[in-house]
Amino acid sequence: MNQARVALAAMAAGLAVSLVNARADEPLDRIIVSASRTPLSISATGSAVTVITRDDIERRQARYVTDLLGQVPGFAVSQSGVAGAQTQVRVRGAEANHVLVLVDGARANDPATGDEFRWEFLTTANIERIEIVRGPQSAIWGSDALAGIVNIITRSGDTTPTVDAYIETGSENTFNNAISGSLQAGTWNLGMSVERLSTDGGNMSRTGSEDDDSDATTAALNASWNTGQALSVRFNLRSVDAYTQYDSVDYVLTGLPADSDVALDTTQHYGQLALVAGAPGSRLQHRLTATYSDTENRNFSDGIEDVSSLSDRLAFAYQADIGIGEDTLSLALEHEATTFRQRGPVGLGDPNQIRDMDVTSAIVEYQGRLGATVSWLASARYDDNSVFRDALTGRLSVSLPLAEQTRLRASAGTGRKNPTFIELYGYYPGQFVNNPNLEPEESTGYEIGIEQGFGDALNLQFTVFRQNLENEINGFVFDPVTFLATAANMEGKSRRSGLEAGARWEVSETLAINATYTYLESTAQDVREIRRPRHSGSFDLDYEIFAGRGRLVLAATYGGTRTDTFFAPWPDPPATVTLDSYWLVEVSGRYALSQTVDVFARVDNFLDADYEHVYGYNTAGRRAYAGIRVMFGR
Repeated sequence: MNQARVALAAMAAGLAVSLVNARADEPLDRIIVSASRTPLSISATGSAVTVITRDDIERRQARYVTDLLGQVPGFAVSQSGVAGAQTQVRVRGAEANHVLVLVDGARANDPATGDEFRWEFLTTANIERIEIVRGPQSAIWGSDALAGIVNIITRSGDTTPTVDAYIETGSENTFNNAISGSLQAGTWNLGMSVERLSTDGGNMSRTGSEDDDSDATTAALNASWNTGQALSVRFNLRSVDAYTQYDSVDYVLTGLPADSDVALDTTQHYGQLALVAGAPGSRLQHRLTATYSDTENRNFSDGIEDVSSLSDRLAFAYQADIGIGEDTLSLALEHEATTFRQRGPVGLGDPNQIRDMDVTSAIVEYQGRLGATVSWLASARYDDNSVFRDALTGRLSVSLPLAEQTRLRASAGTGRKNPTFIELYGYYPGQFVNNPNLEPEESTGYEIGIEQGFGDALNLQFTVFRQNLENEINGFVFDPVTFLATAANMEGKSRRSGLEAGARWEVSETLAINATYTYLESTAQDVREIRRPRHSGSFDLDYEIFAGRGRLVLAATYGGTRTDTFFAPWPDPPATVTLDSYWLVEVSGRYALSQTVDVFARVDNFLDADYEHVYGYNTAGRRAYAGIRVMFGR
């Protein structure tokens, strides 16, 4: 690290990070911070947006975020077994590492696991809100945001002291407990939480009887200082310590998962520190942020540590937001340094390696208005990368009210996904040939949507989208002459297109119904891509009882048929298989014994559906849970 970078690090570490102030004329629940470089009202956003609130989490009693994402239009969840098993999320048919996950605005995709996010360890106790923006967002957020972003916003301190704690237990010896609290002292706010979720799980392979257990402990600290004038400071810290057992594939006899003594131990740490200078509503605001993350993924086989991967990322950013009449111009500079490390025993090859990558970015964005109603947003980003060629990405969106309750929106943008460290250097570098011509994956996406309201009771949304991906990377190209492997860009385009629909109907003051549907066509080289259902959807019925003291929720998720690849034992070639469609139904209820005490219960997979997300891996059957919650101060 040169002297200039050291100086920048020292300066930024002495300052801090914060979400910018929301527009004063918009309710907070109608503002999002993920669709642009500055907060933006949902009504001014040209992209398809879904917001999952704390109330949504509590009414569904969801313990994993992926339990909620399965009902988001355009999202497909693939879990390789029971709770705690590897979980992937694909958006609009893109790859699992084409969606960027942010935690309070900080990048959380793991460079040590192919730039994918570890969804299986993301629990909900400390989450206040989840913002989802679909479509290419690389012009705003850079690499990995090729198909969309998911921003996890954690709970922070309240204006009054609060304590919120619950205990839950149920099937498969599951035990979940969490406690969170917040307080305010003058201009300071402080929020803290700890959650632990453990389960014996079940047998994730089709044969055998071994249960694959898992546990995850998450701790978070949020602190902020706001002078109420021209200066605010925020600090976030989040740590995850998780363990899960899983079954490896028997490639010799069956090509299917079989009972195995293998496990993964993961730790994740995210920290963010920042400063916002400039009074709310002023014509000029400055933001300086510093974020740091490190992850460690330790693999064990028969109790002995195998190949493990680690990463750390340090990033700094400066942004100026300039008010120009009713418009806003944002100018930003970012620098990010990432280190990837792999260690393990030397056997068939030597996995030990250390690799580095830096990227410096310049971003410009303009939020504009045409007249009193039309909102538009233009963004451009230039990335100077230390490993491969530089890149320019852009995005344009517009929101156009056609009538009092009718809104037309459209957006177009380019996306980019840089090659992963393994695609660049291989799992065993001595058995891998670096491809100097390897190009980043690039996409162009378009969407147009319409939203129609009917009074306060019914709201309908429709979105048509199309995205073309070029330079898709095949991470394992084998040379039978040299017996070495490399990574290469595939010929042609991968094409994704479809329709997303959503409806919310407030039937009465006590009954609400939500429904979604997604139609997806996703092909690579004219072949349907795996683990992407053509049809998917959901249905959600929310009913208040006992004068609002009780709540019943019935939620059903549909996953249509999808293909997968079966890697048959040698010498048979890989085969394409079809996974059956399924309905997952959950029923949950909650009742307030008093103003401070709730009791709750939930049954997952109520119909005991037998289904697979990934070929050969069992998923959980019917399960029941119950618990009690105590709240003070809210």
